[in-house]
Amino acid sequence: MSAINAIVVAAQDVEIQPFLKILDGRDAAAADDADQAERVGDGGVPLAGSARKTQKISAPLGFGWLVHTSNGRILALRTGVGLAATAGALGWALCRYSPRCVLSIGSAGGLAGSTRVLDVVAGSAYAYGTADATAFGYERGQVPGQPVAFPGDEDLLGHVGADVKTGLMLSGDSFITARNVGDMRQAFPKALTTDMESAAAAQICAAWDIPFASIRCVSDLCGPEAGQDYHVAVEKAASASANAAVRALGGYIGRPVRGRSPLFDRAAVNAALLLMLAKSRRLEPSANLAGLADDIEEATREQLSETPGFVDEALGLIAAAQEEITSHPEVSITAKAYDAARAELIKSLGGTPDSGQITWPPTSQTVSKRSNGYWNDALAQLGLRVRAGRQRGAAKFTDEDYLDTLRAFANWTERFGLKPTVAAYGRWLNEGFSGEARPSSAAIRQHFGTWRAALATVSQ
Repeated sequence: MSAINAIVVAAQDVEIQPFLKILDGRDAAAADDADQAERVGDGGVPLAGSARKTQKISAPLGFGWLVHTSNGRILALRTGVGLAATAGALGWALCRYSPRCVLSIGSAGGLAGSTRVLDVVAGSAYAYGTADATAFGYERGQVPGQPVAFPGDEDLLGHVGADVKTGLMLSGDSFITARNVGDMRQAFPKALTTDMESAAAAQICAAWDIPFASIRCVSDLCGPEAGQDYHVAVEKAASASANAAVRALGGYIGRPVRGRSPLFDRAAVNAALLLMLAKSRRLEPSANLAGLADDIEEATREQLSETPGFVDEALGLIAAAQEEITSHPEVSITAKAYDAARAELIKSLGGTPDSGQITWPPTSQTVSKRSNGYWNDALAQLGLRVRAGRQRGAAKFTDEDYLDTLRAFANWTERFGLKPTVAAYGRWLNEGFSGEARPSSAAIRQHFGTWRAALATVSQ
């Protein structure tokens, strides 16, 4: 396979051409906007006008253009409309090329009542809106053998810009109209958009373990209310989508291929843990900041750059948390208490914890992911008391042991694209992936009532 920086897929020529024009510098207005966004945004490498050569690529499915830019090669791939066309064309491309990431661009239908035409949306998660295997115990939107939803890559989403909405995207081979939008909104109350390709691309990328995001612009509203503008030309929506994609991609590929830091690095995670510890224990801010590590202070200031009025208080609370750990070695915080404190803080700052936005402080699940999949590892790095799992022969696990186990298992299945079944859990335990003594699947079902209920406690 040939290594390239990215594959950008779109269903139709009208959706892929604006992206090519921006790279080539032929779309002057879009190129200026994209270049300006890169210069004043997240410090990424500008891509607008960077094309040096464009090579047409024939494919058994779809059609492509291999663009040689000053920042590496990018494959722009027209897949055709629909889930099967997208999966087939992208699968072929991944067999031939090894990209750092994949983006899906183009138009989408606005599903949520809050969406408007020309809103640009990036998917934090992707599900099949028309999939229904609930008769067999699966969630609505879940294809048997696949997760309930496929996640968007956090690093890619971190470069989309504050003007781009993030949340759940649905896909299916049926158009959503005023006739069937009611059912879709009821089944997926948090879904922002629907299209005919994104979820298929997300599934293929999950199988290949390749970072993925879909960035779409709303061209139509599904079941608009009276007085709403409900339609714009696809060309206009495609241009807005391409512009946002260039901005996000420029920021992403401007980072080193190896050793790329995650959206929340270790310092940002540690700062979040300390801050949530202080909030959960109702500590008062400390006036002594001398003991704060430089990386903790820097990460806090960076993450709170959009809420500067809270920075000094946050640093004081982090310092107070460190003093609390020193004076009370038994102090700790559960993942549940962390998430409760996080939700309270985000609301106090004017945000919405369950909006789908990538928000600092990160969720407890993200904290665990940054710590080898284990909440206890995150605590140990800060000197917080670790709740020990069951010793061999002990009678019971704690509630936190069960939740920590399920989070670690969920992270493992997500990483390898596996369905979190009882059988997969048994393999995880028997082959030593769990890393330590864990409750049996029978114990988990007894504790939560059903396996499905257990998984629901750690689902996003």
